[in-house]
Amino acid sequence: MLKMKNVGTLFFVLALLFQHAKAQNPVANPFPYGVASGDPLPDRVIIWTCLRPSTKAATAPGRWQMATDAEMKKVVKKGNFTARLENDFTIKIDVEGLKAGQTYYYQFESEGQKSLIGRTKTTPTGNIDNVRLAVVSCSNYQAGYFNAYGRIADRDDLNAVIHLGDYIYEYADGGYGDSTLVASKARALQPATELLTLSDYRARYATYRLDPDLQRCHQMHPFITVWDDHESANNAYTDGAENHNEKGKDEGDWNARQAAARKAYAEWLPIRGEADRIYRKFTFGNLAEVIMLDTRLEGRQKQIEDITDPELYNPERTLLGKVQKAWLLESLKSAKAQWKVLGNQVMFAEYNVGWAAAALPDFSPEKLESLFLDIWDGYPAERAQLIEYLKNEKINDVVIVTGDVHCAFAYDVALRPSVFSQKGQLPDYDPVTGQGSVAVEFVTPSISASNFDENVGKQRAQLFAYQMNKPLPAAPPQNVNPNPHMKFVDLIRHGYFVLDLRPEKAQADWFFVEDILKKTNQESFAEGWFTRKGENRLQKAASPVQP
Repeated sequence: MLKMKNVGTLFFVLALLFQHAKAQNPVANPFPYGVASGDPLPDRVIIWTCLRPSTKAATAPGRWQMATDAEMKKVVKKGNFTARLENDFTIKIDVEGLKAGQTYYYQFESEGQKSLIGRTKTTPTGNIDNVRLAVVSCSNYQAGYFNAYGRIADRDDLNAVIHLGDYIYEYADGGYGDSTLVASKARALQPATELLTLSDYRARYATYRLDPDLQRCHQMHPFITVWDDHESANNAYTDGAENHNEKGKDEGDWNARQAAARKAYAEWLPIRGEADRIYRKFTFGNLAEVIMLDTRLEGRQKQIEDITDPELYNPERTLLGKVQKAWLLESLKSAKAQWKVLGNQVMFAEYNVGWAAAALPDFSPEKLESLFLDIWDGYPAERAQLIEYLKNEKINDVVIVTGDVHCAFAYDVALRPSVFSQKGQLPDYDPVTGQGSVAVEFVTPSISASNFDENVGKQRAQLFAYQMNKPLPAAPPQNVNPNPHMKFVDLIRHGYFVLDLRPEKAQADWFFVEDILKKTNQESFAEGWFTRKGENRLQKAASPVQP
């Protein structure tokens, strides 16, 4: 029997099918990139589209409207817009005067044609029983198909999608992708060169936004986004990047490249403002406050590349920058919502990998550890300051959600979780009881960017994952777990997790797609891990949370 709550969804799908049937000539379609929404608040939300006008004029007029029904008959807001060449004909409307916790539908019109109908939702207020957020990152167009975006688009149980960065990749065509996809030209990149200029970045976003799964995911859910490094250049920091002027290349001024990347991001993502400051907050009633960080461009100092360098432990070294750090501490202290969700790009919990050098003849433990200093391990003093702050201020129920690393992890967050921790100090964490953990961290796998098996082979990746959080049998110190705070790890599969927040607990459920080298609609539940209110430690769930 058809449930009444699904009637609206049914009409919406029928409306979409009807629109697709009408779109016989995509070249003439002035809305080839679909629609999107984002940065939801209780009384407003950004709606987005991008025009490709039929004339060469520098401006193009149009109309938009928002309704409470999928057939766009109960219109509650409407207006006009002017798309401009100077903004790549992208349109962002901050629709105000909406009701909290309400689903809305929206549509654009120009040159006598209508866009797809988008669905969005404002954030709730008051006493809230449940919030569900899909968490994603790292979508490399040439590494695989965006099947996970398609599965998220299919969902009807989300408040929003949190994208933690690496929405695009800046490499040249063939520079960082699957060899079979590159050779087949099935997912050719525009431009074919590495991204350096504003027109380069714009063209790459346009390529991505023609992907049907990404386009549909934006159409169906509001996004809350932040950049990581590949929206500008690999391993970016405030004053430069590893992938800028490297190996003697002359790629111009970093500030100009960064400004171009920021502007293109602000144009092509449904984000409020001009992206000069991307760290910001979203409140979901009394249940959750989502605090989005910028761990890339705002204040990050250059990465240290040698773990034996004493400068690594300089207490003044920063990943956040002084202004953002002060804002974060005050946001945590003043938060009224029960769950404090930190949208963080790079892995926060300690990640000990030097032990694996015993199986890698070309690596010493120090050399292997030095490969992972772009994450919070490269800024241990500032991380320790944040952990101590949570402990001293008695701030509970902090959930860190993370992307960047392309793999799935779940952690208890402690100051010194193992004997491998900073400067040989004794651990302050009990892996059995969770004592010493001040927060939890959930790490989302990549949508398609290569993970361990695609880099070192499936067998080696499986062995590495198996041993990563278990006692070491042969390497000194023997029978010591290098990562006892790591409760879940998957280095091979691609997908996303759903963060389910309720008054009594917060749970992350990981879903992995069947394949990324072919289009598929198959996904499977992998594992779920949760923390109870006030406990700040993880326990394994028997099954995914049912919405």
